[in-house]
Amino acid sequence: MKNYQLIWLLLGLFPALSVHAASDEVEKLLPLSLEELLEIQATISTNTLQKLSKAPSVVSVITAEDIKATGTTNLTEILQSLPGVYIRHNLFGFRPQVTMRGANSTNTLLLINGASFKDLAWSTGIFWKGLPANMIERVEVIRGPGSALFGSDAAAGVINVITKTAGKITQSEAGVRAGSFDSQEAWVQHGAQWNGFDIALTADVSHTDGHRPFYGADAQSARGDVSYAPGHADTGWDNQDIRFSMGQGSWRLLADYTRHSNLDTGLTGAGVLDPQTSASDNQTSLALLYNNANFAKDWGLNAEVRYRDLEYSSGDGFQERPPGYRSTVTNPATTYPAGQLNQQRSAERRMNFEVSGLYSGLKDHAIRLGGGHVWQDLYDVDHRVNYGKISDTLTLPPGSPLVDISNSAYAFAPEKTRRNHYLFLQDVWSFANDWELTAGARYDNYSDFGSTVNPRLALVWQTTDRLTTKLMYGEAFRAPTYLELYSNTSATMPNPDLMPEQSKTWDLAFCYLAAQNLKLGLNLFHFSLSDIIGLAHISPTTLQYQNGGNHVIRGTEMEAQWQATPTLRIAGNLTHRWQDYSTLTSYGIPDEEAYLRADWAFMPKWQWNLQANWTGKREQQPVPPYPVPDTRSPLGSHTLADTTLRYQHDKQWEFAASIRNLFDVDAKEYTSSKSLRNYLPLPGLSYFAELRYTF
Repeated sequence: MKNYQLIWLLLGLFPALSVHAASDEVEKLLPLSLEELLEIQATISTNTLQKLSKAPSVVSVITAEDIKATGTTNLTEILQSLPGVYIRHNLFGFRPQVTMRGANSTNTLLLINGASFKDLAWSTGIFWKGLPANMIERVEVIRGPGSALFGSDAAAGVINVITKTAGKITQSEAGVRAGSFDSQEAWVQHGAQWNGFDIALTADVSHTDGHRPFYGADAQSARGDVSYAPGHADTGWDNQDIRFSMGQGSWRLLADYTRHSNLDTGLTGAGVLDPQTSASDNQTSLALLYNNANFAKDWGLNAEVRYRDLEYSSGDGFQERPPGYRSTVTNPATTYPAGQLNQQRSAERRMNFEVSGLYSGLKDHAIRLGGGHVWQDLYDVDHRVNYGKISDTLTLPPGSPLVDISNSAYAFAPEKTRRNHYLFLQDVWSFANDWELTAGARYDNYSDFGSTVNPRLALVWQTTDRLTTKLMYGEAFRAPTYLELYSNTSATMPNPDLMPEQSKTWDLAFCYLAAQNLKLGLNLFHFSLSDIIGLAHISPTTLQYQNGGNHVIRGTEMEAQWQATPTLRIAGNLTHRWQDYSTLTSYGIPDEEAYLRADWAFMPKWQWNLQANWTGKREQQPVPPYPVPDTRSPLGSHTLADTTLRYQHDKQWEFAASIRNLFDVDAKEYTSSKSLRNYLPLPGLSYFAELRYTF
């Protein structure tokens, strides 16, 4: 309660103090004024530029100025500021999972410069750690279905991260940042012209030890066996991110390389401390893009060809059970001298081609039609274990060396190819003054489970000069992953007959300019999921992935932006959801969330940002399909506050200092591993400082 009071006191002081700070020089330090925010346009909703209030979706945009003002170091931190978005960290490597509208993270589609970041086996990646904030020009977000434009995985929402590329970088910049958890980061960005081409290069390298949460007990000690607990879960990692781009006229070329190395997973999926694993991944991607709004009379043309190569390696891990582990599955119990090791490595390629045309020759209509093809190949799988079942008739005895099971039915995934070809059609019809109807659909045909059609409808009404009303309907789907289709483990069985998850969503949204300095938004949604893929018992001891059951989530999302004075902007949002709790619920995601932010240019060259995230209580998972009840104390609400002070010495030098978890709140993340009595501790009080130089 004291934290709430202090935050409100600080916000209450801002308007009074900022009156004395107003000047043209000070105002320029604010990220964006409310007037500028109202003019922001986005392409994510229709693939054409539209003001957010006119877009036929519930759309949010985060700009580079917004990101820098908060001191954010990673994409996942700033996404938490959006209504309906919750970043849930997984116990395995403290991996961030982006959830929207209370659904599982697999229902959120992440795009980087319009390209899907999903892979065949691990969705957003087994070692995904977000994206360095310095690389980002803007983030466009749809809250709601997006399959009619983007295909699979877009049931709850779509996030398109647009990086800084050729033609967008107007000056060169170098920067360094250091802080808690032995964190260091350095970056550079450069834009120029060469022989008639715009060129750009961005590079970011970083290291962190992570916050290394402490566990008094883990899943091993809970069963009275040998354990690394009590001890810390290692969460460190190194990152390299290099991006080159060039463009001329309607053409753009993007070439990216990213790598995570020395990546500590800390805990296994079963909640066992794992100090052994030092994993890595790397990704190389190329894209050739063409965009010509005046390709021919009444026609605009977009085309793209993309290639991506992605590799994962667990190194010498995963250490699923520690040395000396005693298995009680057999009678008498048997001991694994080296513990249980599960080494995995994989590589996959993705190629896709898409072309679309925008026809404007029909009065009051903008018709887009197009299609494409996606080819994904999991071409290299290496899987070695020293325990468990490796064939229908053979189980490895304790003390066995590592055995290669890569080409067997018990490998974590098969070397296999997936193909998808798709067609889409969309019409934006301005059928009357102040009325616009968007209708569209997309047809997808997959090589491994068949076809699906997903339509959308959106009616946008400029009700008054201050009020915009939107009524929207959309359907979406999620394709089964390779793990669900093909991965046979000691605990679960795959199901090659799985069908995609389906969803239907209704949205009613209002955007109201209550005053010249106050913008309000309200969105009501009804989100229905069906054919949900989950684990179900096919015998007392065996679980299999199956389609089954429906789940409904209803909610409200409210947001406000207030330009209190020329030098002070306050923004916030509140989300509340209602759902029936069952085995189909995504546990660990709160039904209530709130966010509050203030940006204050309190004197020339100085800017102060204060933000607070409130997370409501999280419900515990019921017993089915797992036999052990959850006896842990309920996980209550918490508030995390961050603050950043920024000083712009001159046009070249800039300094900032940030404090995360300002009040050192003992916050926890929900985890389904019931042996972790303390859940998953979030980082405590931490400090960061940065220096930027532009030239």
